[in-house]
Amino acid sequence: MSPLVVGQELPAVRLTVELSDMKIFTLIMADPNPIHFDPAHTAALGMGDRPINQGTLNMAYPLNALLSVIGDPARVRRFQCRFVGSVVAGDEVEAGGRVVSIEDGVATVELWLDKEGAGRVLTGTASVDAV
Repeated sequence: MSPLVVGQELPAVRLTVELSDMKIFTLIMADPNPIHFDPAHTAALGMGDRPINQGTLNMAYPLNALLSVIGDPARVRRFQCRFVGSVVAGDEVEAGGRVVSIEDGVATVELWLDKEGAGRVLTGTASVDAV
């Protein structure tokens, strides 16, 4: 992989959040919360008629955009994010990022997840070995 440079945009990761993937992830994570897989439960709680995507998956989308550029996940020194909206089954999302600074060989990368029709639903930053 080539070194990161200030201003570099990460390739966008676009996908449809599929209920089948959410169900599989629920099993992998042993997360018994039915808001992530049962539309009737989500509706009964007044949270809409589609299950809510796991936050861990929402974080993974921009991290995957980053990993597509840096390759080795060991280059990530730190990652933090803030959830500013929800993602539900069937939503179209786009993850991306941009290198905002490099200091002492460590790049700061802004990361985000946008939901079609709703804007930004996750913001974050990662500190990454620049080379």
